[in-house]
Amino acid sequence: MKKRIVAAIASVLVIGSLSACGSGSAQGNTNSSGVKTIKIALESQDPPYSYADNNGKPAGFDLAVLKELDKKLPQYSFEYSVQDYETALVGVKQGKYDALIGAFFKTKARAEQYLLSTPYNYYFMNLIVPEGSPINSLKDMNGKTLDPIVPTDGRYLAIHDWLKRNPKVKITVPEVSNQSTFQDMFNSVHDGTYDAVYLSKAQYEGVASTLGYKMKVTGIVDGAGTVVLYNKEQKDLQGAIDKQIDSLISDGTLPKLTQKWFKQDNFALAKKLDVFQS
Repeated sequence: MKKRIVAAIASVLVIGSLSACGSGSAQGNTNSSGVKTIKIALESQDPPYSYADNNGKPAGFDLAVLKELDKKLPQYSFEYSVQDYETALVGVKQGKYDALIGAFFKTKARAEQYLLSTPYNYYFMNLIVPEGSPINSLKDMNGKTLDPIVPTDGRYLAIHDWLKRNPKVKITVPEVSNQSTFQDMFNSVHDGTYDAVYLSKAQYEGVASTLGYKMKVTGIVDGAGTVVLYNKEQKDLQGAIDKQIDSLISDGTLPKLTQKWFKQDNFALAKKLDVFQS
C-alpha cells in the first residue's frame, strides 16, 4: 500500500544507539565500545508512516517507532537513510542496508526474500471515492473497479484475500508494473477512470491538501499488520527487535504512538477486527 517514487531522496541521519549481538551489519562496523552500526532504510514518500521532511531527513510514525526501539537496545547504533521504494528493497536484499521500514505487509513473496519482524503497527484500508459517491464498503464495489495495484504490494494480497472470503462480490483489480503516486491514484478516481482507491485514511490525509479537491473516505474496510524487512543475514537483529516490539506493545508505548499519529489505538482496533497478531 504504498506510493512508489522513482527518484531517491538520499539523506543520512545518525540517531542514538541500539543494542544486541548480531551477525554482521551491511557494513559490519563495530566501534571500540562494542556498539554495532545498523543501516536502516526508510521509505521516502509514504506519509505519515515514513517520509522525508522538507530538509530531506527521515520523518513519520515509523521513525518514532525506531526511536523507541533505540532506547531499548543500547548496543546497536541505527544509521538512517531515506530512499525510494525500489532502491530500498534492492538495497536490503543485496545487503547495502540491514533493514527497511515503511508500512510493509507480510506476504509470502517478501518472506522468501527477507526476514520479517512481528507486526509493529496495523494498517487499515479505507476506500477513497469522489464526494457524493454511494460507495461505503467493499460490497458496494460489486461490479466496479479499484485503482490499479502492483501485485507485489501488500494491498494486492489483502484485497484478493477479501475477495476469496466474499466470492459473491466481483471487483476488478487492475495490475500495473509500477505503482502510481498517491496524487495520481486520487486523480484517476476523481476524474472517473476508476471507482475507488483502496488505501488508508492516513495516507489520503497525508496528501489531501495538495490535491485541490476533496474526496470521501469510507469507514475501515480491512486491515493487516505492518512489519520491518531485514536482510536475510540479520537473524540476531530480527530477534532483538521482535522482543522489544512485544515489550513496547505490552507497556502501551506503541499504542500511544498510534494515538498520536493516527488518532486511534491501532492495536485495540486490530483486535476488534480480529487481525491482531501476538
